[in-house]
Amino acid sequence: MGLLSERSEEDDEQGDVALSGLEDLDADRPDEMVYELDDWSERDRTVLKERLEALAVPHHWEEETTLVVAADDEAWVERILDQVEDDLSTALDEDVEQVAYDLSQWDEDNLAVLVDGLVDEAIPHGFEGAELLVHQIDEERVDEIIEALVSPGSASADDSPAGSAPADLMGPLFVAADRLSRDPGDREGTTELVAAMKAAEGSSAPYGMDKLWWDGVQVQAAELVALIDGHDPDPESIAARASTLREGLRPYV
Repeated sequence: MGLLSERSEEDDEQGDVALSGLEDLDADRPDEMVYELDDWSERDRTVLKERLEALAVPHHWEEETTLVVAADDEAWVERILDQVEDDLSTALDEDVEQVAYDLSQWDEDNLAVLVDGLVDEAIPHGFEGAELLVHQIDEERVDEIIEALVSPGSASADDSPAGSAPADLMGPLFVAADRLSRDPGDREGTTELVAAMKAAEGSSAPYGMDKLWWDGVQVQAAELVALIDGHDPDPESIAARASTLREGLRPYV
């Protein structure tokens, strides 16, 4: 254990306090950290190798399955390992049969909600242009997620969670979107939209409606408000975004 002691007369500055006995404080600290990754597949280790090389992390491998890095890089490497594991959990396996969905007609809002749904369900997926690729074994569940987005009212009422949001939350959103689609500068319409958004914020889906679809509606409303509040808002963009929100809600109000 280190001790506090005063400098001797031979020291340059007499009377100063010096630390002694700390020379071996780090003696037991390893110079390297070793990660045994024999439970990772060869494909998974290849992804990790590529990530380490891309980030220029000093490292080497022993017998292909043991990763060795400097102890000073431990926190950095563990973050990378966590990120790679997260990515691999939703990455496609090229050796598994896949199916493709043409999403060329989907807008960015619905695509984002769909991807969030796939991630929440831990469904491996990827994109090639406008095509969504998933493993064939997940096709049925992906069909259900997509159906919930394009036809939210098809969800069984029995599947709706207790405490779901009242259906009348959709009405104010529809009315506000309708007003703004006709007049992007309608201040009262904007006020109604913000109030409706706050009322719906954090709520579960209205009874009989799907959560993914409802999340998408709230994302669209929030983006419409951001567009209105933005620097030099474009009336045509506001009207177009409001029309999209209105048309999505129209069948259910």
